[in-house]
Amino acid sequence: MTDSNQDRRLILPRRESISRRQALKMGAFGIGGIAVGGSILAACGDDEDDAAAPATTAAPATTAAPAPAGKESIKAAWVYIGPPDDNGWTQEHDRGRLAAEAALGDRLTTSFVPNIGFDAGTTETFQQLVDDGNDIIFANTEYAGLLTTVSDAAPDTKFCEINGHYYSDNLFPFYLAHEKTAYQLGVAAGHLAGNGRIGYIGAFPTATAFNDVNGLLLGARSVNPDATVETVLVSTFFDPQKAAQAANALLDAGVDFLFGVMDEPTFLQLSEEAGVWTGYWNLDFRSAAPTKYVSHFDLSEFGPFYTEQCQRVLDGTWVAHDDVVLLDTPIGDFGPNVPQDVQDAVLDAGAKLDSGELHVYEGPLFDNEGNERLAAGQTLDSLEAYAIDWPVDGVTGISPV
Repeated sequence: MTDSNQDRRLILPRRESISRRQALKMGAFGIGGIAVGGSILAACGDDEDDAAAPATTAAPATTAAPAPAGKESIKAAWVYIGPPDDNGWTQEHDRGRLAAEAALGDRLTTSFVPNIGFDAGTTETFQQLVDDGNDIIFANTEYAGLLTTVSDAAPDTKFCEINGHYYSDNLFPFYLAHEKTAYQLGVAAGHLAGNGRIGYIGAFPTATAFNDVNGLLLGARSVNPDATVETVLVSTFFDPQKAAQAANALLDAGVDFLFGVMDEPTFLQLSEEAGVWTGYWNLDFRSAAPTKYVSHFDLSEFGPFYTEQCQRVLDGTWVAHDDVVLLDTPIGDFGPNVPQDVQDAVLDAGAKLDSGELHVYEGPLFDNEGNERLAAGQTLDSLEAYAIDWPVDGVTGISPV
């Protein structure tokens, strides 16, 4: 795979063990199963995943030339957990959809379905999109069995599911390698939080939250060994009232830096009012906290990823992957008041993480219940971090799964 759009995609090297897709076919994992540790594998499609052979002509099979496997045009649909103008997660995915539409022009027709939650109607939504003739369907959250019931019964339709954990010949998950970005924000917090107390507003106790709080704490402790992270989980990604309650609780408790995975900027605005440094998960939202904004996760790789997947369907070269595709997630631009020495420290940490001189997860590390999780000298890479289910010692408000 040599497409230029893959230059910033993180696909970890193949390892000498059974593939996760093979394991699923053998019954080793169920829907949503996660393989933890060194047996997690590479992201490259199996040979049998190639597009079906084209029809032959009347000439003998031994001399027939194959017809092109591509298509003149395709339909693609996106299923969104939130509204496309949420100023957060779904808006960034919709920007990616529009980028693919702009890049491929008349060859791509797109549509989207917003505000799709987790009930039986979700399966009906995916089935309707299949029935409508969409060639590829993208889900911007993990719908697990609500999606796989449909994908397994529609082998000619392609599916990509963000943060998924199910692998088949026509469905594979993709996500973001964001533990390094959280670490960099933690470095900033270590410098800016005078009392060393960092607040985090999360949704659910998943690997996303664990990589956020762990990265924040480990980055902060590279500057301030006494730093802590105080977590409030609100069981939703989009609820301004719950976000406000969580933000006020953390700010009233005295945190000096506030970060969160919310899909809207309420906590940024409250941080600004309280004079507390803050940062955002989803996009550049300096306008919500003009004097206290630090930075954000740069999610601009959605556009190239969606464009590439649609192009491969057009070309007849689309294949599923044996493991999750992790998109590069660099840190975004800094707010105007972030001191230059803090910016330099953050970027220096990022360069060391990228070179391998520094690791987010390097033992000895203990979880917040006192159990050793990584022995001295052991490290976790981004693919292993994708399956993490424990918070490091120093994080409160969230427990190991």
